[in-house]
Amino acid sequence: MKKTILATMLTSLFAATAAHSATVYEADGVTLDVFGDIEVQAAKGTGDDDPKMINLDDADFGIQAGYALTEDLSAVGKISVTGEDEDIDEVDGDVTTTPEVNLDEAFVGLSSAQWGTLTVGQQYMISDDIGIGNDYAFGIANSYAGGYYDGRQVLKYSLDKGNYYFGLSYLLNTDSPSDNVESIDAKLGVRLDALDLTAYLGKTDVADQSSTTVILEARYTIDNLALEAAVGSADGYSSDEDNTSFGVAAAYTVDKVTYSGGYSIFDQDGADDKVNNYFVNAAYAFNSNVTVYAELGGDDTDDSELGYAAGMAVTF
Repeated sequence: MKKTILATMLTSLFAATAAHSATVYEADGVTLDVFGDIEVQAAKGTGDDDPKMINLDDADFGIQAGYALTEDLSAVGKISVTGEDEDIDEVDGDVTTTPEVNLDEAFVGLSSAQWGTLTVGQQYMISDDIGIGNDYAFGIANSYAGGYYDGRQVLKYSLDKGNYYFGLSYLLNTDSPSDNVESIDAKLGVRLDALDLTAYLGKTDVADQSSTTVILEARYTIDNLALEAAVGSADGYSSDEDNTSFGVAAAYTVDKVTYSGGYSIFDQDGADDKVNNYFVNAAYAFNSNVTVYAELGGDDTDDSELGYAAGMAVTF
């Protein structure tokens, strides 16, 4: 296989990291890339009692590899670790964060430019792609009620043909056979010039309860303006968890500065009122690998106030 074909396949397969990965070896049908990102922010959440803190939001590192088997078939693999502030404790006004380093992804598979990619192992599910808005800390709500975005026992298939794309993932349990969890989700999308339409469908079974989610997303880009909208509905694990949601978001770029905002309405059957979420931010990109940003976000729930975050993200 020509190395340019293999590199293109890896870029499509590892889309989330390919934009910033560095190829450290490429010869004889073998491609090896490394990637990582670090993001630190000063932040305060939207809760009245949320502490002010310096938060390690992301600290990831990984390696991805591709091995050409035929002209249109490659064996692929990826392993990555993540370290971030998982546990936050506040005692007498002093904030203590506990960083944790965990295995993030570890999977193998087969990839074909014509037939798509099949991977198995610890990885993110299709549900992890759900969501609109160019946010850094707060974001807006959506209807996904399954609760599972990744797992150790995940089988995933994806196909992207440019003007249309498809994805399907299946999660068996979470950590052990005794967990009794099964989740399946899928997406189907079409690209029509500047318009990108995506439909998501997911179903999760936990013991004797189940949840089903349907979400539709639309994205439209014209010059430096990106517009997004989403609508969703879910049958939760109980009738009190049934919900509907609607959200809009926009991002406008001027030179190296991007201004973004988003708003959503989330209506859950078991809640007394609908919840309105919002965020606005501004980000300055020194280059494709270094960004600084400031963001405000909040909602209209009781005991809520305006939250803020300011930080820097470095990728490689």
